[in-house]
Amino acid sequence: MAILTVIVMAIHLLVEICMGWRAFADIDNLKQLVSFFLIGITIIVVAVPEGLPLAVTIALAYSVGKMKKENNFVKHLSSCEIMGGANNICSDKTGTLTLNKMTVMNLFIDNQNFQGGVIVKEQIDVTNLNIFCEAVCVNSDATPRKTNDLYEHLGNKTECALLELALKFGFDYNTYRPNEKLVRILPFSSLTKRMTTVYQISPDKYRIYSKGASEIMLDLCNYMLEKNGQTSHLTEEVKVNIKNNIIEDYSKKALRTIALAYKELDCSSIDVLECQEELLESNLTLIGIAGVMDPLRPEIKEAIKKCRTANIIVRMVTGDNLSTAVAIAKETNIISANCDDSLLFSEKHYFVMEGKKFRSMVGGLVYDKDEDGRQVVKVKNIETFKEIEKELRVLARSTPEDKYILVTGLKQLQNVVAVTGDGTNDAPALKMADVGFALGITGTLVARQAAGIILLDDNFKSIVTACKWGRNIYDSIRKFIQFQLTINIVALFMAFVGAAIKKESPLNAIQMLWVNLIMDTFASLALATEPPNENLLERPPYSRLESIVTANMWRNILGHAIFQIIILSVVLFKGPAIFGVQSSFGNYLSVWDPAKGVHYTLFFQIFVLLQVFNQINCRKLKKDEYNVFQGFFNNWLFLIVEIFTIIIQFIIVQLGGSFTKTSPLSLEQHLICLAFGASSLVIGLVLKLIPESVFNKITCLKEKPVGSAPVIRSDAMIGGRRAHQD
Repeated sequence: MAILTVIVMAIHLLVEICMGWRAFADIDNLKQLVSFFLIGITIIVVAVPEGLPLAVTIALAYSVGKMKKENNFVKHLSSCEIMGGANNICSDKTGTLTLNKMTVMNLFIDNQNFQGGVIVKEQIDVTNLNIFCEAVCVNSDATPRKTNDLYEHLGNKTECALLELALKFGFDYNTYRPNEKLVRILPFSSLTKRMTTVYQISPDKYRIYSKGASEIMLDLCNYMLEKNGQTSHLTEEVKVNIKNNIIEDYSKKALRTIALAYKELDCSSIDVLECQEELLESNLTLIGIAGVMDPLRPEIKEAIKKCRTANIIVRMVTGDNLSTAVAIAKETNIISANCDDSLLFSEKHYFVMEGKKFRSMVGGLVYDKDEDGRQVVKVKNIETFKEIEKELRVLARSTPEDKYILVTGLKQLQNVVAVTGDGTNDAPALKMADVGFALGITGTLVARQAAGIILLDDNFKSIVTACKWGRNIYDSIRKFIQFQLTINIVALFMAFVGAAIKKESPLNAIQMLWVNLIMDTFASLALATEPPNENLLERPPYSRLESIVTANMWRNILGHAIFQIIILSVVLFKGPAIFGVQSSFGNYLSVWDPAKGVHYTLFFQIFVLLQVFNQINCRKLKKDEYNVFQGFFNNWLFLIVEIFTIIIQFIIVQLGGSFTKTSPLSLEQHLICLAFGASSLVIGLVLKLIPESVFNKITCLKEKPVGSAPVIRSDAMIGGRRAHQD
């Protein structure tokens, strides 16, 4: 357009010289050529949307500051915007959906079942109580402390709950740790779901204490502790009875079940430092089973409800057993509370699955080459995964490898995935996800380094907040693009038409640079800082493949552009007759005459005011958002930009003179210009009556789909056993 404009104006000049209307060797000809090039360069400056990166950066930076106040510490700016398209959230249970304030509510010991938080010390055999409390204190690395009457949990919250119970029974873990009698410790592993400690109780005897997932621990036990420290054989029938009547009962009450077991070994019979873990953790004696309650966060149900309204699928990925996980999922509304268990546990459906079965069905991960020869990771049986992911809401007894596979598969199907994690082993999944959320309170340093956003309050509600801000950022960028493209079309068209017909652009270089300042810097400040509202969570998320310029935006862009072109063309060609002023044609090319400048000044004033009012139109993108003034006073920066633009425009018009080539206007002329500008609001309403389908096929802006790059395998993104070994 710039080249065409310069060529057209140069042809006009050449024709005048050839016709003898101008002398060939005239300094004015050279001046005109320079002015033509200035106009051409100015058109390029106006046309190139250098304000777009600024708008994106402002929107992201503004959101980062606001999100921190809402407990989202953003490490990577892009994570903010990506959350606007998130349609899957894979969330941990402990600390995210729950308060992470563990309390032992039920206890099975001595063949007695204590429930409802009423655990009577005097009713437990003294020998068994001593073994139970010693097992709790020895086989643990949590370090809670009691200050006055407040018991502060420091370390693993489940261990803290057990240690708090032991303290109530009169056993302080500090008397057992640190201790030279602690011979060997096998830390908790997400693969084995247990922790084991070797404790020397006498010079010639070891006691191996182990605790972990109840059903897994029960399978490792062959005996059960009875009265006075005696043991009885743990038959399969008794195991089934304990699973059905104790573990299942606790789980259905949303309690995490922890089994504690032990066995004694002679020092001479085995080298405990060198023997394999399987030997230490076999042939155990069951001490008891604790049911640990972790209350749900009070706001979690409402947060899950908002996710459903926003078409975001929430999937709970937890290490708990199926029954506990389902009970929690029903309480949080991840699964409908009325859903029949026969449907949930049916072989024909995949609403709830255990990690082992899930891993087996999808075939794990495979590594392939992309078109560039880079190694990419994929789910092996993607067709099976497709069937599973449609229904899957709870993945129980899962490992970090299962979470990694789930995230990889969801991304492979073009979903935008957010993941929460707190442990070192969660790092691969956090990196694989589009946005990784690390828990700021209980999360490890490795998890926080791998994540894009840190939840300062470990609260799922903060993830929903991030989704709201992400959608708002995307909308802000779209608002800016809509405003920018409209003013681009109008400015370029009028510059070209003026040059082609009247041999000059109606907007000179200074005026076009001011217009460029309005539509770039000022517009980015005004439109990129719009605060979000709850309505953003009442519509589906953006697809990876969705065009950033929608049919609705094209309707507004083209509609307003055509309207403005019609108004400005009338002012340009019929303005002198309509307003009763002298024509300004040729005034830029000769010595500036203020009397003849009113015509072009009116054009300039109307042009700018049309953009000022169209900026208000651009605040609302949706067809059903008729009230463009809704929330108008929520963004003080928008108001400042609008007022500042009008004030500076008035100063330029009234005082610019020969520098800006503007002539002062009368009050009546200012009011007429204001009326023309305000008419843009009326046109905005009229345009919303036009169906969007008319503009659906406009694809003149080619866009690369967001997130289309392959998932490249790296040392930071490795699942499975190697991740656990690291």
